[in-house]
Amino acid sequence: MLDFALPQRCPACGEITPDGFSFCPICWEKIRFMNRPWCESCALPFPFQQADGALCADCLSNPPMHDGIRAAVAYDSTSRQIALRLKYGGKIGLAKMIARHLVRHLPEDRSDIIIAPVPLHWTRLWSRSFNQSALIGRELARLGGTAYCADLLIRTKRTPSLRGLSLKERRTAVGTAFVANPARQKMIAGARLLLVDDVFTTGATSNGCVKALKKSGASWVQIFCWARALRGEALPENSFGSVRT
Repeated sequence: MLDFALPQRCPACGEITPDGFSFCPICWEKIRFMNRPWCESCALPFPFQQADGALCADCLSNPPMHDGIRAAVAYDSTSRQIALRLKYGGKIGLAKMIARHLVRHLPEDRSDIIIAPVPLHWTRLWSRSFNQSALIGRELARLGGTAYCADLLIRTKRTPSLRGLSLKERRTAVGTAFVANPARQKMIAGARLLLVDDVFTTGATSNGCVKALKKSGASWVQIFCWARALRGEALPENSFGSVRT
């Protein structure tokens, strides 16, 4: 009776889905799930099979500060719409769906891992009433049986919209926006951390967080996100435009 009154709907387009399916057939065909072979560091797909632990040319020549990126799907118009429905459409139940698709990427040995979200500035959290990254992170920790801490990081300033900014401009905007929470210093020192965000495009935000955590003594920080942009692909038009609710 409940399924009849409140049928399952596709998280991307909102259409009613067949029984037992999360996505409608059309959106399911469009979603590109991230799988190996990929660069062990940035998770960009390789066009052919590589040895375990292989790195792409960019990560070899310019090693990133983070210890890897793991994404459920590639960032495109379909995955973007899901992120927007969660972030701006208030569809907070999508955080559980996203976490279910991320849990397969958790390290096998995760007994000492702490999951933490990219924080919002308090003014934005007050206006939105929730942090989408925190919702995903909390559910991922529950599914993976790992520790979770919502306030390892503090966002010290409300950064302007990053829409349309170059990578250099984005890095400047968020460069000093994040600091480790002094009250969590003992927890961070020497810790293995998973930093959760909704999307990874240029990496300016996530890398700013990683920098703050490593500066505070974290030994290992990996980035987990719903969707990540792929090198060489244009970002979807109106990346932060209207959202179908």
